[in-house]
Amino acid sequence: MKRYSIIHVPVLSFFSKPLYRDVCAHWKGTGLAYLLLLLALCWVPPIVRMHRDLARFIDNELPKIIVQIPVITIVEGNASIEEPQPYYIRDPKTGKAVVVIDTTGTITSLADADAMGLVTRTEAIFQKNKIETRTFSFKEIKNFTLNADRITSWLSVAKQYVALVVYPLALGGAFVSRTLQVLLYAAIGLLLASWCKSRRTYSELIRLSVIALTPCIIVKTVLATAQVHVPRAGLLYFLAAMGYLWFGIKAAAADVPPSGAFVEGAEGFE
Repeated sequence: MKRYSIIHVPVLSFFSKPLYRDVCAHWKGTGLAYLLLLLALCWVPPIVRMHRDLARFIDNELPKIIVQIPVITIVEGNASIEEPQPYYIRDPKTGKAVVVIDTTGTITSLADADAMGLVTRTEAIFQKNKIETRTFSFKEIKNFTLNADRITSWLSVAKQYVALVVYPLALGGAFVSRTLQVLLYAAIGLLLASWCKSRRTYSELIRLSVIALTPCIIVKTVLATAQVHVPRAGLLYFLAAMGYLWFGIKAAAADVPPSGAFVEGAEGFE
């Protein structure tokens, strides 16, 4: 008979052998529904922090840059501004050029611009990272005007709704990643179970892997919320998960009758 529910897991997964035995013997399904719920809760703090930081940046920092943006007119794929060129939009703190606008052809590459972005007559080029750039062509644009007021209105909308867009995307990505991780850990669990002479099905080991990952996910969430950096965190979380998986397999093995009979009907939980 099932003894524990999912509300017990976040606490008991850190230390309770009876929980791991119960999950293995009496819970049903794969445990992935619980994993999704856990991730949904653990992703709330970072999304809230992201929303808060973005709102602060939009309200306090971006206006100092936006006020420098001239009116950019694009007609039939060709951009133009009225100001003398090259026109530099600079970081107010450092004075370094952030974006250069030059529709005259004097500056044609980011290397020449020495900035993160360059707007030419026919395209906008932005540096994504140290080795990759993104180029956006104006070829399909018939008539468009970009100015500070329009950018401010866009940012106002983004500040209100970006968290609602990012949250399901982040949660979905995390769930896929963690599911693959669980499937891999369950495969490793087959080897661990054989070493301690405990006959476990792959379905049981998937459930145990989900529970074994729970302390790692919770600790990672707490540390990230507190903005605490742990060196080699990935390796430490892996070793901790393996330790808990071994702990769970040994706990479940202690529940096997002396005759060695396998407990049937423990197919897991949804």
